[in-house]
Amino acid sequence: MLNAIQRFFAYHMIETYGCDYSTSGLSFDTVQTKLKSFMELRTVDGPRHDTYILYYSGHSHSSGEWALAGGDTLRLETVLDWWMEKNSSFCSRLLIVLDCEHPMSWVKEVRKVSNQYIAVQGAEMAKFVDVEETDPPQLGDFTKEWVEYNCNPDHNISWSEKGRTVRAVYGVSKCWSDYSLHLPTESDVAKHWVTYFPRVTYPVVHLANWCGGLNLFWMCKVCFKCFRRFKMSWFPPAVLDTGHGFKLVRS
Repeated sequence: MLNAIQRFFAYHMIETYGCDYSTSGLSFDTVQTKLKSFMELRTVDGPRHDTYILYYSGHSHSSGEWALAGGDTLRLETVLDWWMEKNSSFCSRLLIVLDCEHPMSWVKEVRKVSNQYIAVQGAEMAKFVDVEETDPPQLGDFTKEWVEYNCNPDHNISWSEKGRTVRAVYGVSKCWSDYSLHLPTESDVAKHWVTYFPRVTYPVVHLANWCGGLNLFWMCKVCFKCFRRFKMSWFPPAVLDTGHGFKLVRS
């Protein structure tokens, strides 16, 4: 399982912040310190990353809370509070991938979030399995399949296949469909132009920035934004492209 998720990060060239593995569980303070530091990470150039990916595989309670050492638990609400603390004035996305027994509580809860770009990918394991026909599902099975699906273009995985013992589920916040990956700002374009083009061409940059700022089709953008939210809420796609080369899936 650990090798699988490391393969996923390496394949998609995702910068890793480390992995905490423990057979006896992690304390709440350890998790808090680690996650807050993780949520503060920035690119080498200074800006925040477009997307932050948090992966958890382990035991959880029926309410969805992560089971930590010493009887402590971690709720989605707590993670979102930490995220808001670090991302309140920015517009990065947080993607939480769960391979645990009870992910549905987090999947349902994240759909109620309205002011941040949050997604939860998880899977439900079949409770009753005919052991004579197939092996019962275990923690880690979803991770292996999801990684294979996102890292092998020649995979033969069908998430809609009937009789699956591991069924993928995902949920996204209300504004998830509004998100767009970071594009160069006017300042970025100006700096690039000054560095690589002669001074006589500078008026072209100002003209391009002026035209881009007119926003003549703002009404169309508002309507399209509402349509995308409605579609995502009522007719979520079976495969949701994150824009980073990997996808969220549901069975």
